[in-house]
Amino acid sequence: MNKLSIDLIRFRWPVIIFFPVITFLLIIPLKNSQVDPDVENMLPENMRIHLTELEEKFGGMEIIFVVIEDEDILRPAITERINTISERLKQIESIESINSIPMIEKDPFEEDHPEGSVKELENRENLRVMLKNNDMVMNTLISQDFKAAATIVRMKNDGNGLKTTSLIRKVVGEIDGEGKLTLGGMPVIKEHISKDVPKDMIVFMPIGLLIMLIILFISFRQLRGILLPFSVVIMSIIFSMGLVPVFGWKMTTVTIILPVILIAIANGYGIHIISRYQLNNMVSEGKKSSEELAGDVFKELAMPVLLTGVTTVAGMLCLVTHTVIPAAQLGILASLGILFSLAASIFFIPAVLSLLKTKEPVIKKKKRPFTEKALKKLSVFISRHSRRLLIFNFLLVPVMVAGIPLIVVDSNLAGYYPDGHPVKNAAQLINEKFGGSQVISINVEADIKDPSVLKKIDEFEKRIGENPDVGNTLSIAKLLKLVTKGAYKEEEKGFNSIPETRNAVGFFLEKFKEMGDPAELTKLVNEDFTHAQIIVQINSESSETIKKVTEEAEEMIKGTPIFTKVTGSGVIFKDLIEQVIKGQVFSLSLSFIAVSFLVMLLFKSFVAGFIAGIPLAVSLLLMFGVMGFTGVTLDIATALISSIVVGVGVDYTIHFLWRYKIEMHKHRDPVIAVEHTLFTTGRGIIYNGVSVMAGFSILLLSSFVPIRFFGALIVLSIGACLIGSMILLPSICIVFRP
Repeated sequence: MNKLSIDLIRFRWPVIIFFPVITFLLIIPLKNSQVDPDVENMLPENMRIHLTELEEKFGGMEIIFVVIEDEDILRPAITERINTISERLKQIESIESINSIPMIEKDPFEEDHPEGSVKELENRENLRVMLKNNDMVMNTLISQDFKAAATIVRMKNDGNGLKTTSLIRKVVGEIDGEGKLTLGGMPVIKEHISKDVPKDMIVFMPIGLLIMLIILFISFRQLRGILLPFSVVIMSIIFSMGLVPVFGWKMTTVTIILPVILIAIANGYGIHIISRYQLNNMVSEGKKSSEELAGDVFKELAMPVLLTGVTTVAGMLCLVTHTVIPAAQLGILASLGILFSLAASIFFIPAVLSLLKTKEPVIKKKKRPFTEKALKKLSVFISRHSRRLLIFNFLLVPVMVAGIPLIVVDSNLAGYYPDGHPVKNAAQLINEKFGGSQVISINVEADIKDPSVLKKIDEFEKRIGENPDVGNTLSIAKLLKLVTKGAYKEEEKGFNSIPETRNAVGFFLEKFKEMGDPAELTKLVNEDFTHAQIIVQINSESSETIKKVTEEAEEMIKGTPIFTKVTGSGVIFKDLIEQVIKGQVFSLSLSFIAVSFLVMLLFKSFVAGFIAGIPLAVSLLLMFGVMGFTGVTLDIATALISSIVVGVGVDYTIHFLWRYKIEMHKHRDPVIAVEHTLFTTGRGIIYNGVSVMAGFSILLLSSFVPIRFFGALIVLSIGACLIGSMILLPSICIVFRP
């Protein structure tokens, strides 16, 4: 390190220039950044292939509900508005089909009747009776209480979903009229996400950087102590964010966490450097030159800071094992950003410090600040009560473990928003009134015109429809039964049933084409009638409910060759849940093992690796216990916490153990070694921990509920790691004398 510190001072100008130049080069691609709100794209292509095949056979699966609510949606003013909306939407080329309530043809020779008149009310009731007998309309296009009507807009699968959604919103918004208008469905949620992701970024960045500046000012009260760590964080954020478009990736609800991770973590390395610089300046009483102080800081902290950075990167890189694509991308981007900030903190900050004139020490020997006094008292308290502190910590473990089985896994997009938000309100309305916006599709491969095949489809619909979580079902069998209701009287054979012969099936299909929208047929069966689908609507946004219905459908099709597979957006959510759980377990296990192994190698001690894992394990158990007891769901965002906590939390442990090892060589007394360690390294650990917690607390301002929970839980976990390294770890060292 001596030679390297000399070389650093000798080549300080190239070092100082290098980091800003790299940063500037990565500002250029930032303008090409895009947002991807699609949950389907969170999974690998091989897991999405069945959904792609489904869309190729039956058209786009993206549906928007245009809902109007009123005391009676059959009032002429409301039906006229619905009709106008449908007609205007038909002019949009990227829309595949539109379904809305059927209108009774008006007699051109009949006079208009004022709303509320006897004749108008009579016409309204005739329409109501007609609609009540239409299974394709009730609870699909009209609510049971006739207080809400939906126009269902199916979009083409042309890759312009966001643009089409925006156009639909614009067109619908231009049509004034009575009734409360609501837009819902997955494309609408994606539209909100695409707008809220950059909005969050705009909020996170200035507030996060302001908080960081305040913490740096409180910690160091010196311009260099504020601006140098601050500049490292800015460069790291630009570096990692610039890599997103360079790699051909897009921003998601997961990767918006990236700048916050860097604000929180990258700041910490600079804090350790500046903290030691000020401490050394105090010890030398301002007599050392800036070059000597910078060289000393590099020699003393380059290795421990490098080691803590490497372990943090190891924890982050374990996210790469996630099947969920944004999680893996976040692991790579955060790791590269942290490595950049690590290099800048170790080389750039000392290089700049070596050029600056030495100032009067901020820390005075005679008048030590509050932190030093508090650390002194803490060391005395720990030495006296170390056994009790250990007992208390380990009694806490079984309490937290009891909360783990209560954890619920969820990943639904509507749950990204709080109660009362338009997205949440729309989802609840659609689930309650129109069968639900979450859909699974059962693929059928057979001679679809064969009555025996149609009867099996009908039987499946009846069975799956008995599930209270299923809102509606739709198939060619249901469509044919509707046509027979119009062809036969209720008491006649053939009413509301599957035709008995192939010719009869063909006849009633032609009848449907005459009386209905042919697009209704093409979304249920292909042109040569060899493939069909049964559409099942799920009246809940809960991922667990979607998973249960999907698994029930998968169980029901077993043993029936004509039913080949279950696909659809619901299956995507089911797969996402499974991948979140697998990713959580695997990445947590791998990061814990990797970090413990690295600590063992660094300290050349199995005991060191074991001890380093104890505070991490306690903090993780605390986090999972709190999740279980408070009902915070395990989702794509909160599943990332454990690997981040392992990577970040071990920093404090390494800094403590590194200094403790030095002090033990000097004093051979664990009590004195702990006291000196807390006094010297403890200050940097506290400032770093508080800085990291403050950085992640910005996430509480997110538009997305999972990101808010992520922020709260990671602040709790990092706080637990900080306490563990400052109280639990010293207690272990005093009691067990490792």
